[in-house]
Amino acid sequence: MTDNFTARPASTAARTTPPGSLARGAAPSQQSACWHLFLLTLKRQFFSRQTLVALSLSALSCVIIMAWSRHPDPDARKFAEQIVVPLYVVFLMPILAICYGSSVIGGEREDGTLIYLLMSPIPRPWVYTIKFLAGNVLVAGWSLSALLLMCLLGGASGRDVLPVFFSACLLGSIGYSGLFLGLGVLFRHGTIISLAYWFFLEVLFGNMPGIIKRVSVAYYVRCMVYDAGSAFDIGPRGRVARETFLAISGQAAAQILSLGIAVLFLVGLVSFWRREFRDLN
Repeated sequence: MTDNFTARPASTAARTTPPGSLARGAAPSQQSACWHLFLLTLKRQFFSRQTLVALSLSALSCVIIMAWSRHPDPDARKFAEQIVVPLYVVFLMPILAICYGSSVIGGEREDGTLIYLLMSPIPRPWVYTIKFLAGNVLVAGWSLSALLLMCLLGGASGRDVLPVFFSACLLGSIGYSGLFLGLGVLFRHGTIISLAYWFFLEVLFGNMPGIIKRVSVAYYVRCMVYDAGSAFDIGPRGRVARETFLAISGQAAAQILSLGIAVLFLVGLVSFWRREFRDLN
């Protein structure tokens, strides 16, 4: 009996496959993998001990604001000078950035899970870019949420300064996030290095006279805050204080900080792309 089945030649089967279909099929798979990594990073960082630290510090800041609001004659200028700059810009914003920025890659590195990212089909530059975006979302989201809550607890004084300082605080939180994310790539214990940087360069050097304070992110955020809050008459008081602080315009500070964010992103990207992580074993 003759077999009625006729096998199709391999060349004919190959011709039935549209050209480029494999590449088109791989692109959505790559995109879905990147999107999954972005969501996984957000979920892993949010449900972590970093969130407990962020909640504790935010709650402590809110308690301080509630105590401050009981003082007689609170106004927007006092709220900006006594709450926004010393409590939020100098303290809470960088600490929140350390919690999430330094651990986005540094936490994977210390937990030993970074090797799985390096072995994944996602290219290293894409991995770093996704981590960078996820870190910025977390840091900016937490920072702006904390600022919103603090301003609401501050009453009318806080509500007056919220729209004025929103953009400066957003740019500052992204700057801190990019800085501490890069430190997490360059150094083994990124969180410890980030804390040391914050204490020495942001706190100590940031309060020294002269131009040495310009190595700190807080200096540029304060310049933007002072410029935006000029209607509230905030800023260094007295001739000596002004000459010691040496403020620049808010527009110049925003441009320098934006350029710094781009440079930090490129430095971290190249370092993550080219570096051999020999401590993953």
